[in-house]
Amino acid sequence: MPGEALDDGIGKPGLRTLAEKVSWLIETAHPADRGPYSISEVCFLIHKATGEQVSHTTIWKLANGQSQNPSKRMIELLAKTFGVPAAFFFDDYDEEQLGLLKEQVELLTLIRDAKITSAELRALLGLNAEGRTAVANAIQRTARAEAQRLARDQAESPDNG
Repeated sequence: MPGEALDDGIGKPGLRTLAEKVSWLIETAHPADRGPYSISEVCFLIHKATGEQVSHTTIWKLANGQSQNPSKRMIELLAKTFGVPAAFFFDDYDEEQLGLLKEQVELLTLIRDAKITSAELRALLGLNAEGRTAVANAIQRTARAEAQRLARDQAESPDNG
């Protein structure tokens, strides 16, 4: 299966083939509260991001290694949809860049899943180190208080008594 080479055992991404890269994006760049995208969803995402229609068969063949020489336009559509550089899909994409890109995709997925808006993220990034630490501390306090409240609510629930 193309997705099996995602890690070489020492923490480096093992994405070598086009199929592995397409499959990795499909399996990884999705909201955390659900599983990987279906091929149909990828087609929808491409249309939503680019306005262009791509067939289910085209994406399926790319993800399964049956199509190894997509058009330049197809590479551009995938790159725009998943927010990666078009060079990512080529064999000579640098391993160090690949590792950084993998981290970026995973971070963007976390940000999206947390429903952090671009304005909120820009505001956080505009803070100095002391300000970011203060925000992080406030978030940790709020998360602990929320967890304690949930635990209290569960303990007081009639189902537990």
